[in-house]
Amino acid sequence: MSALPARLAKLPTSIVLFLFFFSIYGFTMAGRIQYGDEIEKYRVAQSIVDRGQFSFRPTAMRNNVGTGGQTYSIYELGQSIAEVPFYVLGKWLNSFAPLPDVNDRGDLVVGLMNPLVTALTVVLLFESCRWLGYPHRTSLALALVFGLATIAFPYAKGFTREPLLALFLLLSFYAVLRFQKTPRYRWLLIAGIALGALVFTKLIQGAAIPIILVYLWVLIFQNEKSAAPNLRRIVGEMTQASVILLLPFILFMGLQSLYALARFGTIYSGIGGTKFNPIDWILFLLPRSQPLTALAGLTVSPVKSLFLYSPPALLFLVACYRWWRADRKMALLFLALVGAAFGTALARPDWDGGTWWGPRYLVQITPFLILPLGILESARNPARRIWNLLLGTLLGFGWLVQMVGASGNARDYLDITGNWITFAGQIDFLRHAALDSLIIYLSPQGFPLQVNPYGIVLLLIIVALGAWIIARWRHPSESASSPRSGLAVAAIILLAEFAAFVAWIVVPYPEVLSAQANTQFVAANAFRADGRACEAIALYQIAIERGTAYQQQAVARLNQLAPLPRGTPVDASALLAQQEKTGSGFVQVDGITTVTGHGSLMASSANGDDVIARGHADPLPVLPNTTYEVSGWIKTVNVYGAGFGSVTVSEDDGAYHHIRATDVAIQDESRGWTRFHKTLTTLPTTHRLFVAAGLWKSFGTVWADGLQIAQITKDNPASADPQPCGN
Repeated sequence: MSALPARLAKLPTSIVLFLFFFSIYGFTMAGRIQYGDEIEKYRVAQSIVDRGQFSFRPTAMRNNVGTGGQTYSIYELGQSIAEVPFYVLGKWLNSFAPLPDVNDRGDLVVGLMNPLVTALTVVLLFESCRWLGYPHRTSLALALVFGLATIAFPYAKGFTREPLLALFLLLSFYAVLRFQKTPRYRWLLIAGIALGALVFTKLIQGAAIPIILVYLWVLIFQNEKSAAPNLRRIVGEMTQASVILLLPFILFMGLQSLYALARFGTIYSGIGGTKFNPIDWILFLLPRSQPLTALAGLTVSPVKSLFLYSPPALLFLVACYRWWRADRKMALLFLALVGAAFGTALARPDWDGGTWWGPRYLVQITPFLILPLGILESARNPARRIWNLLLGTLLGFGWLVQMVGASGNARDYLDITGNWITFAGQIDFLRHAALDSLIIYLSPQGFPLQVNPYGIVLLLIIVALGAWIIARWRHPSESASSPRSGLAVAAIILLAEFAAFVAWIVVPYPEVLSAQANTQFVAANAFRADGRACEAIALYQIAIERGTAYQQQAVARLNQLAPLPRGTPVDASALLAQQEKTGSGFVQVDGITTVTGHGSLMASSANGDDVIARGHADPLPVLPNTTYEVSGWIKTVNVYGAGFGSVTVSEDDGAYHHIRATDVAIQDESRGWTRFHKTLTTLPTTHRLFVAAGLWKSFGTVWADGLQIAQITKDNPASADPQPCGN
């Protein structure tokens, strides 16, 4: 490839890198929040925007009661504040083509945050490399290594706070580096703001603050001692620099303490991911840690090894050794920051980070595993060629690892298998077509692979920018860049991406979700064909819940693999025998939204008021002291009131005495068709059962379909309880 035209050659590399990686991460973003702690932080952002409050509606998993009996998050405020502008944008976009649940598009648009944050981190790493004195080509190579071949890539897909932590930690380093090169105190202020935001997002990351502070003292001591060896002057400069660095941190901690006071009545509750005093909580957890097990797991295990999930990190210690010979202060800084992250992870009983892809608690220090590698470029030939070849090999292998990670969904994997997602496990899932993508879909009919037009726009941009990067790599330009031209190009590309995102993802989002569900249906078929019924059952249920266009086929195959006992059906029309309604609630048969194809019972609140809106079927005769199974399907949309949607069975002795009610299915918020079944043994006095379905003291809409009551006998056994396919 020839050298770039003069005008293109003047585009700043940082802007091109940002656009390139933002497009790549946008191609693999998730768009759907699934984990409880992620939902909790999102709910806080939503409540701040919609209600001007920190409390939020309790959920099944998140119900920490604080002041005034309200539900609050136990987590720090930083990530929720960062999500606010994205939620505002999602809410605004939803106003143009409203969906019943604003969270559908709210989740989607908030999903842009981590691609944006990680792309900025790539740029910041590139700029840090330049200020460390690396050549342009070396800096560009390390940016590509970090952005494509480390665990930062798959974590840009989701909603965790690790990408934000990595950005703030690297920004503090970059600002201190700029202060070291050009002693201007504004850079210390920026470093302090970054460190304050770091602990405002996750308190335990404050372990980096004393490391940065000591490094700063050493810099000032050496500079002042060489210029004017006056102890009073040295102490004064150290004090001034410390105040500038720590003041933003103190202010952020003050805000966090006020946030804690507003939620739980003390200045420390909820400042570190717990309602308890953080010190007491740490002292409680430390005896339960297993540091040797954790060290082995984070370094050599096939499930959580840092070196498997970020292969270029294998060169970190070698690079630090060379840094030690060239600049001991910088080598110690790298080692201390990485060591602090390892130390805090080793001290945790949950050092593995749970169900997430790879070592979650080490994601934030990934930039510091890559930054030192640039010094290997200074080796003499042939060692230099060997290091470059090795780094290129690790880049290629690392990219393959990250593509596997970014193509999957850790929560779906957990729900299907009962195991944490692993590299080998995700390869097995991809082999069975279990892909998780907003852009690439699979279909059992017609051409098997479909690409959303938004993805085509991204691919064109990625190819064009990739060509620019290759040309700049082959023909490094020493000409001055043009920030104004770069910003203009960035604005045009981002505007084009945003327009494509709105046109082909945001507006037709229900169709996008259905196309994703079709992929899960294809994967279920693949597991079924492979004789793996357990995974197939779980995937059919996921496909149905998310609205696959092949719903009838999925239901039929699910019933084949996990049959229900023979029973007496309770049709939707039968549930209209009696109606219980308050306020604006209404109940009717819906012939369109149905699993069986014969219509479902729909109960709804017209204006958002909490209501009771239920349909009751005529009583069914049953036997006392007998086991029955109640089964069916339930679906909810926008059920966010005080109560829930439910299917309830009541029993009595035939004269409205000895009454007992049992909720056999409860569902709220927005969730697609979900199959349920529950066994119960009637009382000795029971002679009949009443089935009711609908809304209970809530608003929104609930559907119930395919209800049946089956007597359980030896020849008509109960449904098998769904079990994870693994451990």
